Amino acid sequence: MAGPGGSEAPWELFTWPGVKGRGEYLRLVFEEAGVAYSDVGKQEGFAAVADFCWKGKNTGFPVRAPPAIRKGDFVLSYTPVLMAYLGRKFGLMPQGEEEAAHVEQILGVVTDAVAEGRLAFHPKDFYASHKIQVDESKPYVKQYGEQRLPKYMAFFEAVLQQNTHKGGFLVGASVTVADLAVYQCMAAAEQHYGPYYAAQETPLAKAHQAAIAARPRIAAYLHSERCQPWDSDSMM
Repeated sequence: MAGPGGSEAPWELFTWPGVKGRGEYLRLVFEEAGVAYSDVGKQEGFAAVADFCWKGKNTGFPVRAPPAIRKGDFVLSYTPVLMAYLGRKFGLMPQGEEEAAHVEQILGVVTDAVAEGRLAFHPKDFYASHKIQVDESKPYVKQYGEQRLPKYMAFFEAVLQQNTHKGGFLVGASVTVADLAVYQCMAAAEQHYGPYYAAQETPLAKAHQAAIAARPRIAAYLHSERCQPWDSDSMM
């Protein structure tokens, strides 16, 4: 096996199969960068991901939960950390320290937005299916849609508005992992909070979402068999 991050070792993505989930944020990075990767869960099934994360198959740095990546002996997990790391590897992070910090700030905001949005679907038992707590979730879904989602979408709108490069990206003059993360967050909001999403007057953020979806590699991915379906359970 190659050493840590060895260039000859393949990139492996460990995330739950059958749904987009948090792993979708990493798939988008690989796809936009044009870097080959192995989606282990999709190819080998749920057990392969569980075995790697919790049942002794991982001999590298410990993983608390998927998604995780492995390249040679190097193992890393936690979605915003992974996006920043891969962004630097693949040229999807600004070179300037301050702009890179702003990208990481946006990744943190997206993490919060998704966590809050998911929690609203699971008010009775965070770990149980939404299907057994639909009635209990209704006031929380409404609260998130009316009170919290507008704040997140307004933040994305403000970031786009203040970017002096005026190229339609969140930070700087070219696409970064922040653009991919916000795209996926917005798409999840549209999917799971449709009426509330539609009510928001955030033209720049919605145009940005459409523009990222139309990027050649992303568009090809979204129409490919590699692209997983939405999770009907929550904002994933």
